[in-house]
Amino acid sequence: MSDFNTAESVVTESSKAEYENSINLSQHLPQAKIISEMVLDAFQSTRESDQIRELRAAIRQAHDSFDDDKAYELMGELKRLKDAEAADIAALEDLSSKFSIGRILSSFKDDPAFQEIVYGLALKVLNQTHQAISNPSGGKSKAVKKKEVEIFTISKDGASVTLPMRTPRSRLNVDREALEFLGFTFVGEGDEAELESETFVDNAGTEQAVNRKNIITALQQQTAFDGYSIAAQ
Repeated sequence: MSDFNTAESVVTESSKAEYENSINLSQHLPQAKIISEMVLDAFQSTRESDQIRELRAAIRQAHDSFDDDKAYELMGELKRLKDAEAADIAALEDLSSKFSIGRILSSFKDDPAFQEIVYGLALKVLNQTHQAISNPSGGKSKAVKKKEVEIFTISKDGASVTLPMRTPRSRLNVDREALEFLGFTFVGEGDEAELESETFVDNAGTEQAVNRKNIITALQQQTAFDGYSIAAQ
């Protein structure tokens, strides 16, 4: 069974690399890219639950109100919730080490919640495909010029790093050096490294998701990361 899982992993990585190259540089029409992103969005979500994000916001509010007792209580709730989610993740990793992803998914095929995801996705693809065919972007077939990946240089105190504007599906640990330069912390090593926090707070106190677009926009508009500068190469 382990050999099957390994082979499946290789296929997944190859398909992922091919997809990321296509979505970024290919001649696929915008409607096709939108539909493909819908498929991924249906099965990929942030690692932190809504409950954790809400607790983090409540803790910040308690700190801002100088309510130390409330903040301490909420931090206890946050720890318990994170421990519970960590246990869930460990259990899921143990399950995935014993069974192939195909076997796991097939066991959920009759589950109402899983069917809601699958059929909801199928409906979106159906509607978007119909719209793309009914309202093509142009009357003539025209080759789309390949778009080069934008690269930015981030600087502070005489030091600098580069941050490419990769496809949103590219893992953030690929640009670990640049993100650590900005003050983010990673847990783990190599391909398994993950951000310690998936959000950052801008100068207005608004929580932003950690992704390349938000980081570059914040640097350009000087709404976060004080002391840093950014320039396009």
